[in-house]
Amino acid sequence: MPVEMTYDEKRLVRLARAMKSEEDGKALRKDMVKEFRGALNPTRTKARAAIRAMPSKGHAGMKLRSRVAAKVMVQIRPTGKFPGATLKAKKTPNVRKFRNAPKRLNQKSFRRPMIGNPRQRVRQVGAPGWFDKTVRADRSAHKRAARNVIKAAEKRLRRKV
Repeated sequence: MPVEMTYDEKRLVRLARAMKSEEDGKALRKDMVKEFRGALNPTRTKARAAIRAMPSKGHAGMKLRSRVAAKVMVQIRPTGKFPGATLKAKKTPNVRKFRNAPKRLNQKSFRRPMIGNPRQRVRQVGAPGWFDKTVRADRSAHKRAARNVIKAAEKRLRRKV
């Protein structure tokens, strides 16, 4: 359920190539990572808060919502074939054998094996849109950050050329 944050992929690819042509591109990459993290970290915090706010009937073990919230991460690729930033809710393989918890909890409801009797299935209510709606609400800030990254890098590269 990753959400890609790219403004114009071709421009980002050209920018990545120009960064490689610059001495080592460390300063450019550092600025790019800083800008993307600045835009995505508030969204990550909101997504984590949204899943933690999901109602629960309780369980003796570690809270599922907290585990899912901990798996919401920002990934940034400053170079390569597909440069950009991604906000991901990674799989949770060690949480009660519930690998796809982030994906399933983002739905209205889903069926899962009953604890104690895995042959019987039960319907569980999710928190529809806890991830998608949160990310969609901040999409303009993400696009603005991508534009700022491209403009700042272009200015920097123009000065170098």
